Amino acid sequence: MTSHHRDPIKCVCGHAGAVRWKENDAPFTRQYESYSLEGFEGDGFSIDGFVSSTEALERLNPKCPKCGKTGKVSYAKGT
Repeated sequence: MTSHHRDPIKCVCGHAGAVRWKENDAPFTRQYESYSLEGFEGDGFSIDGFVSSTEALERLNPKCPKCGKTGKVSYAKGT
């Protein structure tokens, strides 16, 4: 079964978005994860297996459409 997730992220300038990801975790099938961004520019990717949330955000390389910065986006706390 494929599970869908949405984790809030925020730029230092205050612009908010999300990391969207899905995973196939059904028994007896191939494990994979697929990642994309919502509200930010960047690189989507898929991987056989797992990555940490920190590694996923680094690989997505989000660019803020409001201030144009890269490397200044982190997971939003308390949301």
